[in-house]
Amino acid sequence: MPDRRRPTLLFRVFPGFMLERVVAALVGWSARRALIVVLLLAALTVWAGLHVVHTLKMNSDTSAMISDKLAWRQQWDELGKLFPQNNGLLVVVVDGATPDQAEDATEALYEKLALRKDLFTSVRRPDGGPFFQRYGLLFLPVDSLQRLSNSVAMAQPFIGSLRADPSLRGLFDMLALAADGVAQQTGGLAMLQRPLGAIEASLTSALEGKPKPLSWQTLLMDRPVEPRDLRHLILTQPVRDFSSLATAASASRFIREEAQALGLTPDKGITVRLTGSVALQDEELQTVTEGMGTALVLSIVLVLGLLLVALRSAKLILASFITLLVGLVLTFAFASFTVNPLNPISVAFAVMFIGLSIDFGIQFGVRFGQERYLDADPATVLPRTGYAMARPLTLAAVAIAVGFASFLPTDYRGVSELGLIATAGMIVTLVLNLTLMPALLALLKPRGTPREMGYLWAAPVDEFLLRRRRWVLLFFGLVTLLGVGAAYWLRFDYNPLHLRDPKVESMATILDLMRDPLSSPFTIETLAPDIEAAQETAGKLSALPEVAAALTAASFIPQDQDAKLAIISDLQLLIGPTLDQSAMRPPPSDDEIRASMKNCAQKLRQALPDLPAAQALAAALDRAAAADGSLYPLLTELLIKGLDARLKLLSVALTAEPLDLDKLPEELRRDWIAPDGRARVQAFPSGNANDNDIITKLVQAVRTVVPDATGSAVQIYESGRAVANAFRIATITALVAITLLLGLLLRRLRDVLLVLAPILVAGFATMLVCVLIGLEVNFANIIALPLLLGIGVAFTIYFVVNWRKGVTHPLTSSTSRAVLFSALATGASFGSLALSSHPGTAGMGLLLLLSLVIMLTTIFLFLPALMGPPPSRG
Repeated sequence: MPDRRRPTLLFRVFPGFMLERVVAALVGWSARRALIVVLLLAALTVWAGLHVVHTLKMNSDTSAMISDKLAWRQQWDELGKLFPQNNGLLVVVVDGATPDQAEDATEALYEKLALRKDLFTSVRRPDGGPFFQRYGLLFLPVDSLQRLSNSVAMAQPFIGSLRADPSLRGLFDMLALAADGVAQQTGGLAMLQRPLGAIEASLTSALEGKPKPLSWQTLLMDRPVEPRDLRHLILTQPVRDFSSLATAASASRFIREEAQALGLTPDKGITVRLTGSVALQDEELQTVTEGMGTALVLSIVLVLGLLLVALRSAKLILASFITLLVGLVLTFAFASFTVNPLNPISVAFAVMFIGLSIDFGIQFGVRFGQERYLDADPATVLPRTGYAMARPLTLAAVAIAVGFASFLPTDYRGVSELGLIATAGMIVTLVLNLTLMPALLALLKPRGTPREMGYLWAAPVDEFLLRRRRWVLLFFGLVTLLGVGAAYWLRFDYNPLHLRDPKVESMATILDLMRDPLSSPFTIETLAPDIEAAQETAGKLSALPEVAAALTAASFIPQDQDAKLAIISDLQLLIGPTLDQSAMRPPPSDDEIRASMKNCAQKLRQALPDLPAAQALAAALDRAAAADGSLYPLLTELLIKGLDARLKLLSVALTAEPLDLDKLPEELRRDWIAPDGRARVQAFPSGNANDNDIITKLVQAVRTVVPDATGSAVQIYESGRAVANAFRIATITALVAITLLLGLLLRRLRDVLLVLAPILVAGFATMLVCVLIGLEVNFANIIALPLLLGIGVAFTIYFVVNWRKGVTHPLTSSTSRAVLFSALATGASFGSLALSSHPGTAGMGLLLLLSLVIMLTTIFLFLPALMGPPPSRG
């Protein structure tokens, strides 16, 4: 019969029990040279800490978490190089209560931003500016333009009157004349219903202390207001300071200050919000940092509490805690040299490290306290402790490191970098617990603690698990089968926006924008050889039901120009001279305004007794005339202020001329035609792109026309596929690597299966619970299942090894107590992540904690039943 104590291949480089001897020698050497070891590591830690503070950065760009070697990433990067003006945008979203307010506020703010070349490398209006002001009428359908022309033509006398006297007096005198004139025309009443109602509503709002400006644009356009009329965008590229968490803080602050100075505030019916990739990344960095800081502090506090319960010695706690902090700093330093900057996923290693690393300190400290209790001589106690803990600590470190290292070969750089840092962290913590920890204990000389057994109250549970073994196995077998079935229903949410806090301004704004497909940030783009090919592609894409619209540079060349220009020319002849005249009457006095109001109210009652809007306006005018004159400046702002700007814009629009590609502004051409002549095509989703199904259908449909299409929607979709593939690779890699490790250690297929079975059962049970509670897998929490393979092995193997030695009651053994404290330490770090204010971090912590609880349940209940009586009992 072979010698069961024969060394395995993992440790065959050290004959016999050489591993234990080497570790014992290292621990003894560290204890004998304790002061030197502590001073050297202290110096190294100080240097490493300073290096981390000055060099370690963080990048919240989720696209950077996917390998840039993938084909779709390279296509996306090429598009960014050809159109750099679309990279790193800080988007200003201006909403107004009326179209007039929205346009005027956006233009005023745009002019201020365009002057600050020190804060912005570019500022542009995608839906406004001189080009659209001049050619905007050409983009209206012919029938809509004709209606506008008719409306303006009918209003020409009134416009002339207001141009001559642009004041409250001029407005109400004009309405009085209009009432007389319309009353004498058959069918003319309906024409006044809408403008009179709009003026009455604005006037009444001022009287009631809730001022709402009159929209002259709405009156002139003679159509209902659409949501797009009330919103405009300003696209800026801010100068960024990457040494700060808020890289565009100066630009953002200037925008907010200027908006305030211009009176663009909610109380005046205008809101100014910031979003775009820069705002999202800046707020994401701040949210992640704040959440991770809270989780880090909470994790440390919880770990200190566990140390107090487990070690019961201030000196042992101090030694363990110092070892933990040194390991954390050194691991941060490793990260700064290897994967700098961190990403929102890899930054989680800090909290994970605390829970996983402190387990080593607890195990070493408890064993030392027990050995010290039996032997007062530290010179022999520490080497003996090292000898006893050599294999358990090495095994735990290797198993957990293998779980983290399984992420290394994946294309998901977010978890790949986390895996690299955490793998190094496990090596660092193992080395420190065998060097720094003994040195600190040699200097501090803590007292011994009596050996404690496991939980004697659990003996009936042990007996029950053996007595009802078949029923227990049947139950967990059923759970496993349900978990296998639930795996089909487990949803993977590949949208990184769902990992962000929806309450912060940048996220709330972008979610608002996505309600309108044509302002959605998730679009598909492709490059065509020339503008003709781009138009052909756009035509094919527009025919797809999944596409709301497909734009090219040619989209800015209006159709039916001859017919539209003829209408505009006729309107210019009619109203052009009226628009060109300037005011002739001096500003009115309060008495003149009051008299005009009274006269208008009287005319409305006499001439239009059957028109409800006229009677309501007459009543409002009576109230206004009876009010104090201090109300008139407000009424002027509400009723008159927007008129002059609208008439000026109309005057500019009447100068439109034939338009072709050569006449497009250079700024607009650069947005659609690359320097090498290739033309960009952009397709918008026909639905809210915050719905993953909309993105999926859009990408799949567009690829039937353009297989190599790229864009933000493709990036989101393909990132999800890359992450799912990374998960599969990591899981398989971890399972294979850990199986090989167990084979080398245990050398029995039965024992290897005993170790792996609870982990697999826990994995499927976790999937089942996720489906039942509606917890989706996403970019962040997907690391849970492969990682739990490594952590689970570190727990289960202790029970299997004890079972091989003949331990009959695993729950009452000291192993169960050690595993429970180790799990509590790990759970403390995972649980603190779950309490983070950042949804992605919290989701990661929640699934890790849930997986850990289920893992412990299977280890404590399923594994004893699966093992049955130990081999020594026949």
